[in-house]
Amino acid sequence: MIKPHKYMDLEFSVVNVSSLIIKELKETKDEKLKYHELYKKICNEFNEEINELFLDSLNFLFVLGVIGYKKEKDFVELIR
Repeated sequence: MIKPHKYMDLEFSVVNVSSLIIKELKETKDEKLKYHELYKKICNEFNEEINELFLDSLNFLFVLGVIGYKKEKDFVELIR
């Protein structure tokens, strides 16, 4: 769920997953990764399926102008 509540595990929040996405993109040489590579790296951090949370986090970062998506090459890049 996107809206936080007092029983929510903060590790599974949009803000936390978004920070991990930014961290993974910064660790790459040219600050971009293929979509499925980024998804696999984030899933490995949590050891479970987080598809909906991953998509919500990507949308959150895109709306804030932090990341961009190149459809032709299917990669996510960090925008500075």
